[in-house]
Parts: sequence; structure tokens; C-alpha cells
Amino acid sequence: MSLAEQVSKQLKVNRPNVLTIDIERIPGSITLDFWDLNQYKGRRLPGDRVTDSPRTICAAWHWYGQPDSKVHFAAEWTHGREGMLRAIWEAYDQADVIYGHNVVAFDTKMLNAEWLLLGLPTPSTFRALDTLKEARKTFGFESNTLASLTKKLGIETKTDKYDVQTARDAVAGNKAAQRKLKAYNVGDVIASRALVDRLRGWLPTHPHDLMGTANDRPTCNQCWGDNLEPIGPTMTQGSTVLTRNGYRCQDCGGVVVAGVHSRVAVTRGAR
Repeated sequence: MSLAEQVSKQLKVNRPNVLTIDIERIPGSITLDFWDLNQYKGRRLPGDRVTDSPRTICAAWHWYGQPDSKVHFAAEWTHGREGMLRAIWEAYDQADVIYGHNVVAFDTKMLNAEWLLLGLPTPSTFRALDTLKEARKTFGFESNTLASLTKKLGIETKTDKYDVQTARDAVAGNKAAQRKLKAYNVGDVIASRALVDRLRGWLPTHPHDLMGTANDRPTCNQCWGDNLEPIGPTMTQGSTVLTRNGYRCQDCGGVVVAGVHSRVAVTRGAR
């Protein structure tokens, strides 16, 4: 059984709703008078000259533990703009954990602004695992784009490249462009989910599951399994130096430490 299958099995009984999501947006446009094309170089463009703001035009998402083929999709041309935003909001509202590449700094922030304008409340609380943030923090790859990481790691990768004209044609009603953009959007979700699975064991801040075990035995925060092997005392250092019992997950390779600790020292270094 693969690690992804093990995680999916864990999610079938009393586990978090884990959402992998990706949005696609279209750029805005601005009207300006000019004498020379260089006159706005290095200057902040005035907001009152915006004619069309950038906006989300479609989104794809997948609930972890469901079949690979079950990727949901909503777009302006399938749900209407308000219907699309409400469908995405409902997915966020149901999620306990959200996966995505740049999902914290980009997707969620862009959606928050659009939901606010629509008059929707904030979705229910969730924890996010942003693979772009984790890759930048932990690894030294020359590129941290989704396409580059998935190709380098030898896993399912993006199916295409984003094209502005395709996005514009899609919102204008071009059926071929709509199909192409949907395939690209869905492909990004599948690649994002595959990247999380490949990085398990290297994600110390991965959200833990919601359910404890009947006998309070320790479980892995990254794959939610309980196949842990003790590795002895592990020292952690913050304002106080402590030792905690450490464990290595035999399924994903992640290292966890127990909540119970022992104080190592009551002094601190001086200089």
C-alpha cells in the first residue's frame, strides 16, 4: 500500500476534511494617457484609472481520500460569477485542512477579497499547508514552482502553461478555451496533491488530525498514522531547554516529539 493510500485510509474514519485547491485568474486592464512609454517606469500606477480589476475566473478542488477522478470545478461560465465564488467559499467552509501551492499568500488572499465584496462571511477556521512556503523554507532547489518541483521529484506534474489569451477567450465564451483552461486548472490540483504526498516526512508544520487515539498513543502529524518507533530523547530549545521523547514515523519518515517534556537546564548562557 502506498503512502497516499495509507493517508486516504486514515481519512475515512473521523478525520479532517482535507481540501486541495487551485484558482485561475485573469489580469485587469488600465487606461492611461502618455507622451512616452517610459513615463510610468518606476511609478505607482493610479488606481482610479483601472477599468477592469483582476479577478478569479475558475477554480478546481479535490477532497483528499476521494477517487482521483473526483475533481470539482467551478467557473464563471458554468456557475455565473457569484455562483462560482459561493461554490469555492462552501468548499473552504467545509475544510479543516487546505493544501495548495502558494495557497496562503495568493489563492486564499485573492478569494478573501472577492468574498468580502460579495458580502460573504469568513469561512470556518482551517489550517493550511502551503507547499511553496514549505519548499522555500526547507529545500535549496533552484526553482520552487509547482512545475519545476514535480518534474524534479519525478511525480505527476502540470499539464500545460497558463496563457492570458486562453483565459480571456474562455470568459468570452470560447468553448475550446474553456475546456483547455479547465484541464490546466484540474491538472494543477492533481500535481499539488501529488507534491504534498511526495513531501510527507519533510513537513514538520503539517497540521495534525482532529481525532486522538483511544489510549492517547502518539500519532504522526504528517500522515496521521501511529506506526511510530522511539528514537530517544530529543532536545528542543526556546526560552527554556527541554527534552521530549522523539519518534520516527515508519510510514512517512517524519519525526515527532511527545508533548510531555523534562527540563534540561534552569540557566541560560550569558555574554
